[in-house]
Amino acid sequence: MNPGRPKRVLILEIIPGGHHPFVVRFLLDSGLANTAEITLASPASFFAHDAIASCGAPFQRHPIDARPILDVFPKHLSPVTMLRRSWILGGIYRKAFAELSKDAVIDFVIVPYLDNCVLGLALPTAPFGATPWLALTMRTMFHFPMMGVASPRQTFSNLRRRLIYRVLGQKSAAALLTIDPTLAEFAQKQNHPRFRKIRYVPDPTRHHANLPVRAEARRVLGISDEARVVLLFGEIDGRKGVASLLNAAASPGCSQQIHVLLAGKLWGPEGLRESEAWVRLMSKRRLHAILEYVDDECEQLLLAAADCMWVGYIGFYGVSGVMALGGRHALPALACEQGLIGHIAKAHELGAVVDPTNVSDIVSALNRLVTDPEYFVQAGQRALAYYDNHGPAALQRTVTDIVGQFGTR
Repeated sequence: MNPGRPKRVLILEIIPGGHHPFVVRFLLDSGLANTAEITLASPASFFAHDAIASCGAPFQRHPIDARPILDVFPKHLSPVTMLRRSWILGGIYRKAFAELSKDAVIDFVIVPYLDNCVLGLALPTAPFGATPWLALTMRTMFHFPMMGVASPRQTFSNLRRRLIYRVLGQKSAAALLTIDPTLAEFAQKQNHPRFRKIRYVPDPTRHHANLPVRAEARRVLGISDEARVVLLFGEIDGRKGVASLLNAAASPGCSQQIHVLLAGKLWGPEGLRESEAWVRLMSKRRLHAILEYVDDECEQLLLAAADCMWVGYIGFYGVSGVMALGGRHALPALACEQGLIGHIAKAHELGAVVDPTNVSDIVSALNRLVTDPEYFVQAGQRALAYYDNHGPAALQRTVTDIVGQFGTR
């Protein structure tokens, strides 16, 4: 131990999109910098993200070359390519740690997203030597069948389970944090002491204390007061069921009061803006699209204007930060039936649950938003109660407590 110098903490992250920059921002703002020197090792594109660039907490930047990951592989990967990517990314993180360790001893390492690098960090040896580390997992699924979470069998499920067990078995692995309450419940039922390393932290999301008045928000966004507004927020791609939502809203059986509000960068599917549903809804001014990064001011307008948050995702089985964001602002969900989104929505009655591949099923839920608005208001209140503890404080407190248990090396 060397109590004469500040603790040095390394955070490793490469993905500049989705929830990744915001989770890192929560970590940077956690107060760790009050007792430690923080280094964030990331690509230049990550440092340029608004959430990181505007951070007021002190930290050092260590650029890493992530082109083998970000440039070579496409957005949607085959299972074999995902394993290859996981191996390569683990190697990138090991290399960054080794480079930084030459200049100064690293006392603790944080990996905010384990799921895309678990192979490279589980094998063949502890990734950071004897240096303690923790990671956050968001998409571990091997326990779903045992916990009653509906989902298709995961490719390489047994391998994924063994990799998680290997991480837990590393002496240097201090903790594995999870935003999945069913994984934490599964761990509590196991007898082996390695499962005590699994700790639940509610999926952290932002909260706006004072949203604009709905009428004013809709005036700014060009939406009528009589509309029932379904918000699809965040990176917009096929996985989020955007085509299904638009096809349902544009179908003859759907109420004309239903408006769709899309907000975030558009990744696809290809030809979405030329589709019949897009053109029809635009012609009737029932589709409102803000296809760019959404800042805090615009986010508040969106949350104030919406009646419901769309989380009818296809082929995605984890929890949804967007669903949590909506819930923290009393927005009910229009949710897919599978995975943790459906599991949580059904268990806590947070909104309507649909098959996102079935247009008629979605139409029925959209029409219910018009004919039975009180149901959705009540669901929004239940969502507000369920997500009350989903601010960043729980994650920040847990991480700072764990890091605080280890001194300088």
